[in-house]
Amino acid sequence: MSLRRMAALGLVLLLLGGLAACGGTGRRGPGAWAHLTVLPDGDGRLDLYAAGPLRSDAEVRALAEEMARETFPGARASRTRTLTDRGEPFARVDVDGVYRPGERVSLRLDTAAVWRRLEERGFPDAGVRLWLPSVPVTLRPTAPPNLGSRAWRLRKGTTPPVVQATMRPQAMRWGGAMALPVVGAVGVALAFFARWRRLSLPGASLAVAAAFVAVVTSAGRQGDNLGVAGLASGRALEAATIAPLAALPPALPAAMVLAVTLYRLAGGRRRSGHPETLPGRNGAFW
Repeated sequence: MSLRRMAALGLVLLLLGGLAACGGTGRRGPGAWAHLTVLPDGDGRLDLYAAGPLRSDAEVRALAEEMARETFPGARASRTRTLTDRGEPFARVDVDGVYRPGERVSLRLDTAAVWRRLEERGFPDAGVRLWLPSVPVTLRPTAPPNLGSRAWRLRKGTTPPVVQATMRPQAMRWGGAMALPVVGAVGVALAFFARWRRLSLPGASLAVAAAFVAVVTSAGRQGDNLGVAGLASGRALEAATIAPLAALPPALPAAMVLAVTLYRLAGGRRRSGHPETLPGRNGAFW
């Protein structure tokens, strides 16, 4: 195949990939989507993606407020606004006082109001997706999800699901996540300042491993346990959520130490029987 044909084929593949990415919003199918979000500080949120029969953003906002009042009984809407997601406008309603934080939190979410309001506006079907904090939770929906994890399709002739959610936050999970930045800091300190490779190499490996574990275990979301338990809120909760991610920055210099050291070892710079010298000025490259 000629270079020109390969370039043309690559361009076509890029265009197809771009079109697929633009179309992959995750809300295709039902005529409207309602996202019900329970936040770790006791508040909630309702996002409504609805077009078609609704003629203006103001009408979508008003409909979203009605849904929020009925879906989260006892709570109050604090702010309603129109936002955009990948060029698609939607209405967001911030709701205060969805639940009271504590050691055990029980929620009952009835999606009947969502479907009833959308059906009145002429929508043939709708989708509802539930988002919960990253804490141990038990879900008991009256109907199994049929649009993916924690997502249901609502249409005429079906009964909208009622979801009973029980959240049991565990503050120790956040404590475990906070051990990762400590491990990363100790590892990178050993990597740069230890005199012998038998300490610096394991230290650098430890810092990289701590960052990897932080990403795999979603350590940045373990702060939700403190919020749901009522142990932190506001700025303190934001700081607690971000703190475990401090395990990520030490991984870069530690990886550099590993790469340089392994390169030198592979190149034969460490000769048999040659004693190790004192580290250089930065304590890493000897």
